[in-house]
Amino acid sequence: MLAEGRGAELSPDPVAFPHRYADPRDAEAAAFLAASFAFGGVRQIGNFLSRLFDTLSPSPHAALTAVEPIGRRSVAGLSHRFISSEGVYRFLLCVREAYLAHGSLERLYIAGMEGDAPDLRRDLARFLGGLRDQWGEDLGRERDFLFPRPERGSACKRHNLFLRWVVRGPDGVDLGLWHAVSPRNLIVPLDTHMARLGGALGLTRRKAPDWRMAEEITASLRLVCPEDPVKFDYPLTRLGILGVCTRSRRGACALCAVAPLCSRRTR
Repeated sequence: MLAEGRGAELSPDPVAFPHRYADPRDAEAAAFLAASFAFGGVRQIGNFLSRLFDTLSPSPHAALTAVEPIGRRSVAGLSHRFISSEGVYRFLLCVREAYLAHGSLERLYIAGMEGDAPDLRRDLARFLGGLRDQWGEDLGRERDFLFPRPERGSACKRHNLFLRWVVRGPDGVDLGLWHAVSPRNLIVPLDTHMARLGGALGLTRRKAPDWRMAEEITASLRLVCPEDPVKFDYPLTRLGILGVCTRSRRGACALCAVAPLCSRRTR
């Protein structure tokens, strides 16, 4: 079911897509799909996701869990950068299998915790492994990109983004759909904007944008807000997404609230 949401206000951030849906089952499914393909230019991401959700209309959850699975013809020609239409098809089947087996993605995540104390890196690895195991043969590069391995050092930006969306809130941006994870345990989604700003603001000394950098930036933010360190992600990365602050453009420093803390500000 479609919702009266904040999609236009949130655009071009891909979090606008799950805000289209009033049913929490649709919002969860849409959040995972939107976050998983949130790579590349924002316009390219938006165009692909618009086509994907048109294919799954009006309910992504119902389309994924229908008696008859989505056919290859439904996504023929639907590709995103180096992810082929066959990769999109297999990805959707992996998500379908997770829903059929567990009822929700949150329950899949809980199953991976196995009653242990929370450890986001371990638990996310188990969650993604449960999805990846349904992929099948071939297209290994596409599989490993769509279901990366935090245990091998991947920053897992898109999947930490998904967790931010479904764990935090609801606050008008994040959705607050899950209860299996506490906001205090989240790790910042490390995209190019956060990696650059993290260095400029002194949140990290690391150079490689890997899981350890994501942890270091999160630890710095946790000093300011231990119960919800990742709440700073959206406003900071928005500076880059909207083109206000980029490597080639820093002329808006006079209007930027964090400019006094930034080592790269223009004077």
